[in-house]
Formats: sequence, C-alpha cells, structure tokens
Amino acid sequence: MLVGLNHKSAPVAVRERLAFGSDQVPEHLRRLIVAGGSSEAAILSTCNRTEVYVACENEAQGTDAVVDFLCAFAGEARDTVSPYLYKYTGFDAAQHLARVAAGLDSMLIGEAQILGQVRTALQLAQGAGTAGPHLTRLFEAALRAGKRARAETAIGEGAASVSHAAVKLAYRIAPSVAEKEILLIGAGKVAELVARHLSRKGHARVRVANRTQARARQLAEAYGWSTLSLDELPSALRAADIVISSTGAPEPVIDARMVRPVLERRQRRPLYFIDLAVPRDVDPAVQQLDGAVVYNIDDLYAVVDTTVSQRREQVNQAEAIVEDEVRAFWTWYGQRAVAPVIARMRQRAEVIREQELDKALRRLDHLSEADKERIRALSAAIVNKLLHEPTIRIKEQARSPEGHRFVAAAAQLFGVEHELKRPANVQFG
Repeated sequence: MLVGLNHKSAPVAVRERLAFGSDQVPEHLRRLIVAGGSSEAAILSTCNRTEVYVACENEAQGTDAVVDFLCAFAGEARDTVSPYLYKYTGFDAAQHLARVAAGLDSMLIGEAQILGQVRTALQLAQGAGTAGPHLTRLFEAALRAGKRARAETAIGEGAASVSHAAVKLAYRIAPSVAEKEILLIGAGKVAELVARHLSRKGHARVRVANRTQARARQLAEAYGWSTLSLDELPSALRAADIVISSTGAPEPVIDARMVRPVLERRQRRPLYFIDLAVPRDVDPAVQQLDGAVVYNIDDLYAVVDTTVSQRREQVNQAEAIVEDEVRAFWTWYGQRAVAPVIARMRQRAEVIREQELDKALRRLDHLSEADKERIRALSAAIVNKLLHEPTIRIKEQARSPEGHRFVAAAAQLFGVEHELKRPANVQFG
C-alpha cells in the first residue's frame, strides 16, 4: 500500500511541508515501523512528490498509521493534510510505483532523475532495515520497468528536466539572457544540470553561491564562473537579474527582509527568482514586493509542454513495459502469498480426513489390512480431488490484480485466515 501526494494533488506550499531530506528518512522510517501498522516501509520524497510505501496486515490500520505519520511530520492536523493525499493498494500500488520509475507520472513526462530517486528510496529503506522482501522486490520491479522504458522506447529522448525548464524559463523572461547576470544558489545535482544547460547556451555571466564553498568552487570552475558565500547574497542580489535557486535547505534562504532593500536600490529594475527547491528557497512573501517576480517549481508547467498526446506512441510502449514488469512482480507476490494458505488448507483437510478415517476403521475392524488400505487410499483421493479445483483457482486468481483479496476471501472460507497474519508471509488488507 502507498499513501502520498504529488504535483497533481497538492501545490508546492503543501508538498514542502512533507518533503523529507535524505538524512531524515532512515530515522522516520524506523519510527513508522515502531508506531505499528506496517511491517515494511519506504519513503520516496522528491521535489514533486512524497510517497510512503508499506507492507501492512490491515489496510485501515495501515492507512491510519501512515496518515498520522505524515501529519505529525508536517506538524499539521489530519483535516489539513488528508485532502491532498491519495492511496493505492495491491496491484494498483505496484503499478503506480512502476509508472513513477518510468517517468510516466512526472511533471515532465520521461524525465530521467526520478529513476535514481526511486533507487535512492530503496537504498535508504534497506539501510534503515525497513525494506523487507516485499518492498525490495517491488522497488526492483519498478526500477526494471524504468530502465526498460528508457532503453526500449524513446520516452526519454528530448524529455525536459526541471533544470532544463528553468533555463528555458530564464530565456522566456529575458530573450537577451546572455547579457544578464545570473545568480545560481546551490551546487547539488539540480544546480549541476542548470549549469550544464546554461553552458550550452553559451552563458558566461554566472555566479555560484552555496553553503559549502568547496562545492561551489568545483561547480563554478568547471565553467569558468565565479563564486560567493551565502553571507554575500544581499550584495549579489543587487547585481543579479535572474536568481535560480535549488538548495536543500529546510527553510527559505531568501526572505522579504533581505530582498526589500535590494529592490529599493535597483531603480525599478525587476529581479526574477526561479525557485526549484522543495521546501522553497524563496519565501512566498518576496512575491508581494514591488519589483520581485517569483516562479516556483509548479510554474514550470507553463514553460514546458507536458501534454501526453504529443508523445502518445512512446507513452503507450512504456505503459506496456510497466504492465509487463508489474504482472511479473504480482505473479511472484501471489505465489508467495498463496503457498502457506494452500498448505494450511490441505493440512486441515488431512487432519479431518485422518480423524474421520480413524472413526470409521474402528467400526470396521473386521476388514483385512488390504481393505483398510484401500479405504485410506479412497479417502485421500476424495480429498485431493475436492481440493484440486479450489487449489488451481486460488493459484490463478492470486496472479490477478485483485488476487490478494481473493486469497484473503478463500482463506476465510476454508477457516485458515490466520495464515495471512504470519510476518514472514504477504500481509493483506
């Protein structure tokens, strides 16, 4: 099961409250497991989504535990967070993750960064000790789907990234951007891609600011640019025309108090901010200042055409790959789930057969051992034939999208539902 929110269900102002830094994830995963309701857990947190994946015994309890966990992290009441959340269970949850890894659920269809982010989510869960066999196998299937989608289709060719969209937006803001002063705040992966796209445009007037000076110098020197410290931001803002920011800071690095005196000295020359960070680097209050124009990551929708219709053939091919990998995973999942149920069902039938056989044979003591053996064989054959068809049907249905529900119903029908509660087995809602 998964509970989460993304760029389609929640604005950046909500998403940033639920954004987990990589260094935060392991501790919070362990807290989620200790809180109960889930036996395995993983968190996928990017600028456009936060999704919590769990293996749980009870769907309602699992959902409540994850929602409470997210609300506690955000420091918000359930009524404030819940309207933005979505939930998928079973086959739908597996399919959703595979679509995410393939870039089919991204803001920018086909973008490549998400595949690495899915891999990181699995690694963090494994490091925290919360990724058991089910989530590990699920994430591995999703990663295969993502790799195949990019290798076997052209969905990633020409696909824009957030960084590319930011540079494209900069050129839309100022067609003569090559003549403008750009301030690049942050030196992580997103900033690296922004720098690469700016370099391809031949832009030379860029300054790089970052909390870690060594990292800023490494990025700047690669393109012949200059650096500055975050303490120098006020003076750097006075000279800048466009600010592109993508730090991992938990709080804004640019606020209205910093920007207001800068604008007063710019003599009506506007200052543009392109904020790619989640949580946001630029305080929303800056947008209210005369002369400041702030674009956040959600505004990139208007910059890059993300309509699926233009890439329908590639999307359809990628969807087929996703379906293939998810069904392969689901076959494994169903087989893992159904084996103990079938074994217990047959074991129970065998106990009943033995009990009734013993009663009958005590009353038929006059029979020869050969006849008694024939009766034993007859009773075993009857049980096997009676259970053959249900066994085949359970195995077949276990591989279907709703197989986990079918197996749970079959387990209740045969009175072996406690088999579904063993931690070593698949847990069902």
